[in-house]
Amino acid sequence: MPDKSQRSQPHCPPGPNGYWFLGLFRIPTVKPWLTYVEWGKKYGDLVHFTRLGRHYLVINSLEATNEILDRQAGLTSDRPVHTELDDIDTVEFILLFSCYLLAQMPYGDEWRVNRRLFHQNFRPLASIDYRPIEIKHVHKFLSSIGSLEMSLKDQVSALSQGVMFDSVYGLEIYNNKEEMPTHARDVVDLSELILLPGWDAFKSIPFIRFFPSWLPGSHQWITYKKMGAAIQATKEDPWGQTMKAMKSDENHSSLIAKLMSEKPQNKSSQDIESIKYMGAQAVAAAADTTMSAVCTFFLAMSLYPNVQQKAQEELDTVLGHGKLPTFDDRSSLPYIDAIYQEVMRWHPAIPLGLPHFSIKDIYYRNYYIPKGKAMTHDGARFYNPDQFIPERHLNQKNNINSILAYGFGRRVCVGRYMADDMIWMTIASVLATKNISSLPNENVEDYFTDGTFW
Repeated sequence: MPDKSQRSQPHCPPGPNGYWFLGLFRIPTVKPWLTYVEWGKKYGDLVHFTRLGRHYLVINSLEATNEILDRQAGLTSDRPVHTELDDIDTVEFILLFSCYLLAQMPYGDEWRVNRRLFHQNFRPLASIDYRPIEIKHVHKFLSSIGSLEMSLKDQVSALSQGVMFDSVYGLEIYNNKEEMPTHARDVVDLSELILLPGWDAFKSIPFIRFFPSWLPGSHQWITYKKMGAAIQATKEDPWGQTMKAMKSDENHSSLIAKLMSEKPQNKSSQDIESIKYMGAQAVAAAADTTMSAVCTFFLAMSLYPNVQQKAQEELDTVLGHGKLPTFDDRSSLPYIDAIYQEVMRWHPAIPLGLPHFSIKDIYYRNYYIPKGKAMTHDGARFYNPDQFIPERHLNQKNNINSILAYGFGRRVCVGRYMADDMIWMTIASVLATKNISSLPNENVEDYFTDGTFW
């Protein structure tokens, strides 16, 4: 029998048991958040497990998320860094990219400097400058819907990447199959693989790289090499084209051109690298999360025609039939805003988000959360959460900070204001001019892929 002092000592939250060193080795790699939700029902809103010597904490409630990731943000805003691979040239480059990737960068002074660079150029006031480009590309998208040249998914991809390449680099993207947007999508797709739970073995046992290509696990090393090439191309190719455009046209307009023209004599090589990586991150994010949200909107409208009809009635009443919305109309279109909020809640592009990493021991509800623990969350609980119900957001004091998909604490998405404008304008414009439905005799399935980490 432990004595009273021992019984009252904080302990790790409950969770599934694993093997000795391996811990919980078998974790589903397909929709793992569904497993985490089931664990939450069994163990509570905090679930602890170990895997290959690492501690993990799954947070399954909004209350716990706010307490741990918001109120204790100073201690839980770090990211896990895998240093076991530092001796591998290709992975060194990938880790270097991760160190400049704001979402992945360890919490500290360098993160603050790069976060400030991103914030200065994507904060609410700065994001207003991108609105004319967003409107131009949304109107172009409206004219392309229904074309047999590209699938709807490819058209949405061309829209989201077109806006970002135009805004950041001043480059026009006419087709998402072009080389530059393809490289950006490759970074996202390969990153998705690397962040799946099954890759822990490669991160923790780096000598797997010496295995023959036909052995299990060796394909992971091949993926790392492919990712290195995709990152290099995403970082350098549009940058090079923008530099050429600036030399041939002194009026070339883009975010990169603006940044490079500001006190050019004072820019160090480190400053230039930070700007390059910022541009690469922006276009990679557009290749995934923005595209995913717009595709989710189309799926929702095909599954819930009553929602579409109600939204179109609001648009016709406020704007007039067939008139395109402007950003000035947003406050007069509460149901359109509710649809946008529900798109972001119903199936977020990043169901789990990136793990947070605690830099010190912390405590919550008498539970002990040791330093170095990785944490993720599944967000809040809603009534009928699997149903698309925009009405749940009406009469609520909603703003961009209430959208859980953009993250928590000091790791909240820094590009959320531009994404907010872009997704809202696309939703409002499509509903004002188009009717969305599935093909006759076609059964539309509510099916989603795993999403990635942006």
